Amino acid sequence: MKKNVTIHVLGKQKYPEGHHDQQELITEGMFYERNGAFYVIYKELGNTMGLEKVTTYLSIKEGLVTLNRKGAVDLSQEFRQGVLNRSIYTTCYGKIWLSVLPHCVEYDLTVHGGRISLDYDLFIDDNQVSHNELLLNIKEEIPS
Repeated sequence: MKKNVTIHVLGKQKYPEGHHDQQELITEGMFYERNGAFYVIYKELGNTMGLEKVTTYLSIKEGLVTLNRKGAVDLSQEFRQGVLNRSIYTTCYGKIWLSVLPHCVEYDLTVHGGRISLDYDLFIDDNQVSHNELLLNIKEEIPS
């Protein structure tokens, strides 16, 4: 059964030059389990670089987190610990070759929500640009 959830997304980046960035998003979405896999769907909210027109789809099963972003951008990435994944990130400005090399892919999910944690290096055109952490906390909305 699909459930309404609140999703807290925290992204951190560490760049080779030594500086750090962090983004945080709290949004509403859908969460459900089907055939042993969990699914999270949410829309970006706000006016950050046109991303309010992007829907993010996550699927989580057996050590693999798949992230798809559709709308103003188009991206499909797979996160499996120790496995390099190459993809094309399509924006209104053109296409970019992105790769991720996950060092840690963890999740603790039940039918009521839970957390997803990704720790990975990000590459553009095979050049490392940052070390990233992505944490999602998913909480079922309890009707009042």
